[in-house]
Amino acid sequence: MSITLPGDAPLTLPASLTIKNISAVREMILDFMNNNSTAVLDIDEEAQVDLSFVQLVVSARKQAEAGEGRLLLARPAAGDLYDVLKRGGFLDAMTPEAAHFWLHQEKN
Repeated sequence: MSITLPGDAPLTLPASLTIKNISAVREMILDFMNNNSTAVLDIDEEAQVDLSFVQLVVSARKQAEAGEGRLLLARPAAGDLYDVLKRGGFLDAMTPEAAHFWLHQEKN
């Protein structure tokens, strides 16, 4: 299931979301967030992801919320992204908000 909001086109991210190119990915996300109050990130299930990307998304999400914007994922975390979340302990004792953001689970 993917999220699309009226008038909001997602930002399709590159296939490599790792420390090697995280600066360029950061600039892409920040530029997109500056031009969209609701920023939807489209992350391919086959994308290569490492912890630097998860840290970037956590930071960008906090920045969006501080500016009264929203950062969303187009679909639930899968593939490498899910694996990094699991290995990094992000899936352990998740808040309802985090589970909704990363896994698209309904909030109770």
